[in-house]
Amino acid sequence: MDGPRSSAAKGPTDGAAAAPRRTLTYADALEGARRGPFPDEVEPQLATLVTGPPQGDGWLYEVKFDGYRMLAQLRGGRVTLLTRRGQDWTERFASVRDDLARLPAREAVLDGEIVIVGPDGVTDFQALQNALSDGNDGREGRLMYFVFDLLYLDGRDLRDCAQVTRKRALEALLEEAPEEGTLRYTEHLEEDGAAVFQHACKLGIEGVIAKRPEAPYRSGRGSSWLKVKCGKRQEFVIVGFTEPTGARQGLGAILVGVNRSGKLAYAGKVGTGFTNKTRTTLRSRLESIERAKPAFAGAPRMRGVHWVEPELLAEVQFSAWTRDGRLRHPSFEGLREDRTPESVTVEREQPPPAPPPRKAAGAPSKAVSAARSKGAIEAPGKAPRGGRGGAERIEVAGTRLTNPDKVLYPAQGITKLALAGYYAQIAEHMLPYVAKRLLTLVRCPAGQGKPCFFQRHEAEGLSEAIRRTLVEEDDGTRTYLYIENTEGLVSLVQMGALEMHIWGSRVDRIEQPDMMVFDLDPAPELPWERVAEAAKTVRHLLETLGLRSFVKTTGGKGLHVVVPIEARRRWDEVKPFTKAVADALVRFDPARYIATLSKAKRTGKVFVDYLRNGRGATAVAPYSTRARPGAAVATPLSWDELDAPLDPASFTIETVPQRLAAIADPWAELPTVRQSITSAMMKQVGL
Repeated sequence: MDGPRSSAAKGPTDGAAAAPRRTLTYADALEGARRGPFPDEVEPQLATLVTGPPQGDGWLYEVKFDGYRMLAQLRGGRVTLLTRRGQDWTERFASVRDDLARLPAREAVLDGEIVIVGPDGVTDFQALQNALSDGNDGREGRLMYFVFDLLYLDGRDLRDCAQVTRKRALEALLEEAPEEGTLRYTEHLEEDGAAVFQHACKLGIEGVIAKRPEAPYRSGRGSSWLKVKCGKRQEFVIVGFTEPTGARQGLGAILVGVNRSGKLAYAGKVGTGFTNKTRTTLRSRLESIERAKPAFAGAPRMRGVHWVEPELLAEVQFSAWTRDGRLRHPSFEGLREDRTPESVTVEREQPPPAPPPRKAAGAPSKAVSAARSKGAIEAPGKAPRGGRGGAERIEVAGTRLTNPDKVLYPAQGITKLALAGYYAQIAEHMLPYVAKRLLTLVRCPAGQGKPCFFQRHEAEGLSEAIRRTLVEEDDGTRTYLYIENTEGLVSLVQMGALEMHIWGSRVDRIEQPDMMVFDLDPAPELPWERVAEAAKTVRHLLETLGLRSFVKTTGGKGLHVVVPIEARRRWDEVKPFTKAVADALVRFDPARYIATLSKAKRTGKVFVDYLRNGRGATAVAPYSTRARPGAAVATPLSWDELDAPLDPASFTIETVPQRLAAIADPWAELPTVRQSITSAMMKQVGL
């Protein structure tokens, strides 16, 4: 690897007062730490690509970020950011540099990935590329440095420490970073790898990284870090481009190659994934490196091809390789500047390692014990944190909370303990609608605004208070989750669930729904009054059919109109009924309502979403928080409340308990309502 280049960045601003520093002397207590000089040059540890998550226990899982790998050196108040190749990119990420300079350490080496996080919490490599090319640090999303390892700290080399030991020390260090800054600790899960991987893919994440918790940090590619990708994706060398056709501008497609047996070989043509701006700017760069003949042997014969020097690298997603070494369904993701053309080869997946033999029950390893020891992870003078070894045991409703002071909603400062307390407080109001219903959870282990994932199936390590039941799916029988009591509700908070979504049926009659939901989703420009009017119109339409309904906020701008029914009809009868009701509303006022998914046609309208009423579909539970800025709660309302101005964001974990203590439960009568979808109703809506 090339050594680091010359310049080291200064602190936040010239002349600014340096942040006060303290020595994190607990580094001395970390098992495996040794005194050593500052490592001016570190080759990063790399993960081996495998076909699937490793089986068995003994792994921890992190999100595979979609950005630039970056080693950060902090020394004497000066920060240097280095790519995998040792390129100095400090000035490209000034905000990250400034936040690192404020950490309470004299010397440190951190390993992580710089990304752009979109509003959905998923990292976006193309948005990061656009930010770099535009000279800004995150206009299309939030730029962050997710740090997953700590290699050196104040005179101590930590590379021989266990993975979990290094992560605990890293977490303690980053606790001093400002909440509103760019630095984030990379959380991990110690659950069933297949389940973690599946949910990561559903969320649109690139994949997961599996790491051995007891392993040291070793430069280069090894077996203690594994990567599992949700799709095929890697770097390719750009070897040419074609002229645009039709309405396209700039270029039509790029031609790419890969090194095979030490020689550059053609791999195919990539024509999708470009924005108009990218096509134009990329053509300009490629024209500057044009050459008369291809830079490889066996080039295909094409008209209008421009060959280029093999200097630029493209990140490409694709579905498979053909037998003759071409890419199937390739799509351009962005340019990569942190690797050399010579390093680009075909990524070969290895089979995951076999599960290790089971160890006899007994004491944990020295490495894990050291990592769990409070003295190894707490800075001197800090109060002990609940849930760690040697710390005070904290329970809420019979559920032990680990890290109860972990902040789950940074903007509001809401901790895990506060959120657990909220659910325990409103459980009597929430459980009638949530208990014994299959769940889909939005889990955010690191808190709101950081990567989250969906979970609906069983995973290892879940509390016994979270019940399991078998459900038939298209590809076989799967184990789903539900709860029955307050302990189960709080257990969901312990596992990092910030949203709870429920089926419209109960576990004892899964195939017969007892609840219909009409989700009213307004176009962004519509005021609250239009949403309230839509809900009242749906209510009136349902009343003409003889059905009583209830209303609640969703934690966003929309409203849910909820209809309790007897569990008699099956999903394939209830869903068409709700579609017919939605279609009737659109016929009543097509200028105000729409019942199709087309976002292009929603301008000025309220989308009447009946799709919540299909088998396997869910709706956010009453009184559930949302994994969104503001920590709003989906809150039942009385119909009269829609007649006055109302801000759905005002319903929070602080205000909802106060509201329930001050007013009668708006849904108190819902569990007592007895009504069914009759044959006469079906005929009225045209079924």
